Amino acid sequence: MPQLDLEPFPHASTFRRIAAAAWAAPNDPTIYGVLTLRAEPLLAHLAAHRAATGQRLTVTHAVARAAAVALSHHRDLNAVVRFGSLHLRRDIDIFLQVALPAEGPDGAVDLSGVMLRRADQLSLAEVGARVAEGAQKARAGEDPELARGRRTADLPGWLLRLLFPVVRFLQTSLNLDLRPLGLPRDPFGSLQITSLGMMSIRMGFAPFFPMATSPIILMVGAVEDAPVVEGGQVVVGKVLTICASADHRIVDGTHCARFAQTLKGLLEAPARLDSAVAPVAPGQDPR
Repeated sequence: MPQLDLEPFPHASTFRRIAAAAWAAPNDPTIYGVLTLRAEPLLAHLAAHRAATGQRLTVTHAVARAAAVALSHHRDLNAVVRFGSLHLRRDIDIFLQVALPAEGPDGAVDLSGVMLRRADQLSLAEVGARVAEGAQKARAGEDPELARGRRTADLPGWLLRLLFPVVRFLQTSLNLDLRPLGLPRDPFGSLQITSLGMMSIRMGFAPFFPMATSPIILMVGAVEDAPVVEGGQVVVGKVLTICASADHRIVDGTHCARFAQTLKGLLEAPARLDSAVAPVAPGQDPR
């Protein structure tokens, strides 16, 4: 007896016939989510910090700090898949994308990034300083890992396609440190963050790069004016949108909800970001 009772599909469109032959069955475990929050307290906190210290901190810096603290409360999200099994990371490392001007007349940009090792142990001010320092080195061409990456990109495409799975197997599955061969250690860390706000974009989702092992990518949108409800009245407020791509092998719906609640609680009460160990949102289970 067959598993399913089937019959021919009548009158399939041209597109459906082509699509059925062109694509394989879905096997991508990515899930997506959107978090919106009130941004007035965070903007005021960042402005007060700048007035007091002269240091310019951004919303993305705050999201990086909040994400690191949130991961410290939800340690089961700080994991990697090896040989079909889950393994927890001991450290919380946050990777922030940095746009670099590329050579040439077309005004194109290249992408690099700044890695914050043990980011949960950094204050908000230290996050801002580390990101500024790393971005400056990358833009000045003083980042050796970026230089090696550009040399690797000069290899033929067919060779890169063969090389990437081998490197991923050695670094992730076998957990080998390939720095002696000129390859960076865990280049994308526990969680990745990209800023869309700098381009005045409110929402967007990012794909997982095949070499990455981080299970979450956060896209930080622009802060915009939006209608909000206060005291039963509709008023204009500042709203921040954060979009997430998550690896469903590690992150499920419950994980997403708890992590998002913790992240929102920290960003809407930003004084917690300056605490050594910031508490989770009231009433939420930190695990």
